[in-house]
Amino acid sequence: MPEPAFLIAIAAAIFAAALIRGFTGFGFALAAVPLLGFSLPPSQCVPLAVALQFCASLSDLPRARRTCHWPSLGWLVAGTVVGSPLGVAALAAASPDVARLCIALVCGCGTIALLRGFRFAGLPRGGATLAVGLAAGLCNGLAAMPGPPVVAYYLATPLSPQQGRASLLMFFLATSIASAVSLATAGLFGASLAIPVMIGIPLIVAGSRLGEALLRLGAGRGHRALSILLLCTVAVTSVVQAVSDLLGHPL
Repeated sequence: MPEPAFLIAIAAAIFAAALIRGFTGFGFALAAVPLLGFSLPPSQCVPLAVALQFCASLSDLPRARRTCHWPSLGWLVAGTVVGSPLGVAALAAASPDVARLCIALVCGCGTIALLRGFRFAGLPRGGATLAVGLAAGLCNGLAAMPGPPVVAYYLATPLSPQQGRASLLMFFLATSIASAVSLATAGLFGASLAIPVMIGIPLIVAGSRLGEALLRLGAGRGHRALSILLLCTVAVTSVVQAVSDLLGHPL
């Protein structure tokens, strides 16, 4: 049986990441993986985060599907499906460091545009939305990070924070299914994850619900600022990891 302190550390990491996910609609893996890394090896952090995000997304499905913006979501998912194999092919021809720098470039451009107040005058047409989905697919194939282009897209649309959040939750449900299948095929869902998953499911559901309640309580205030901060975090982290690896000092 794992030590109580070990379980408490895992529980705290999951709940903290779930709060962010509940408020913004994304960011669970971004926060959970490094926090879980203090207690678990990297080979367990990512599968655990994917498994929990998938379970939480299923619990969100009945409510999120009523609020999300289905037309844009369809184009985004279609673009991601097409773009992911292209990203994998690009990764085969490039190094992981180049992939991280590409992710940083995408996040950086999106963050700068949003900070300068960029917004779409109306909802983009299908072709433009499909292009964002293709970019998400490329990021997914390059570094298993499809979120940045889609997050920037929804922050720039005139959709409400609640509708954008619900759309992101549905998008990440689709991508988490694909990730879960890949991880299962690679044999990374072992018995050692059983206890953390059982502990984590009620925590990610409760944390997500609390984050959503805070979003409603604040009428969406702070949603855009925190989302942009998370995008900036992804960009900075990607650059630091890439430069560290290029210099021969992996983090």
